[in-house]
Amino acid sequence: MKNSVIALDLSPSDNKILSYLADNRTALGLEKIHFVHILPEKLSSYPGVEGLWEPWSKEDMNLVFKRLREQVGQYFQLDKDKIEFHISKGDPLSELLDCAESVDADLVAIGQKSGVKKHGVMAKNFIRNVKCAGLVIPEDRPDDLSHILVPVDFSPYAGKSLKEAVNRAKKSDKPIKITALHVYELPALGFYKLSLTERKFGKTIKANILDSLQKFIQSQVPEDAGMIDVKAVSRGVPGVANYISEYAFNINADFIIMGAKGHSKIKLLLMGSVAEAILSSNTFIPTLIVR
Repeated sequence: MKNSVIALDLSPSDNKILSYLADNRTALGLEKIHFVHILPEKLSSYPGVEGLWEPWSKEDMNLVFKRLREQVGQYFQLDKDKIEFHISKGDPLSELLDCAESVDADLVAIGQKSGVKKHGVMAKNFIRNVKCAGLVIPEDRPDDLSHILVPVDFSPYAGKSLKEAVNRAKKSDKPIKITALHVYELPALGFYKLSLTERKFGKTIKANILDSLQKFIQSQVPEDAGMIDVKAVSRGVPGVANYISEYAFNINADFIIMGAKGHSKIKLLLMGSVAEAILSSNTFIPTLIVR
């Protein structure tokens, strides 16, 4: 990622985001980083500051800028060729996206706090509006980036996700495992009409899906297909996101990469709504949404 934009709100949770980014900078491909802070309407939004309703002055701005540099400086070397700072005021999401567009960002990352945040960017709205890749980092998350889960629905966006995963694994200075997962629903066709038992019917369908998944991966990353494990899970009730999240926990995945859209005639119906559902319910695993 040549240009990455990272949103910070100068709260204690920023330390968790910064430590994660610093520890996994190579795997995430972070080259030039633009740290962005959006000023709230009043100074009392900051911890330890109360009763200050005055408009922002130049001194106030300088103080915030100093705090921003000090906080980032605990985790990154403030090399002017690789680190830049941006401060603006207004709607957090709009200002963040404007900054990303102005620097031609390849990646925009936000933190995801536990509970409701009054001044900040919500993951769902963020993913709907960001024009480049978007990374959501939960406040409570694994420290390492060692196992990437890639949900696959055979769409072009799934292909992009696989390429991103392989790219991350190749750049990392630590081993990274990649698992491609397809969640499917068994056809309504009666297995008895095919002279198969229910168990054999399920095994046949799964074998065909795994074969198709392997061929899809081969078509997308032909030289690196051997880096990826393929898995398929059948679902009995609606809710693909639940199956993906549960599977991620079961295999100890610590990073998810998926497409912003998938195979669907209706915008945001399949992979799009799945991405939003995962971001809404997942409060533990960092998730990268590619476009």
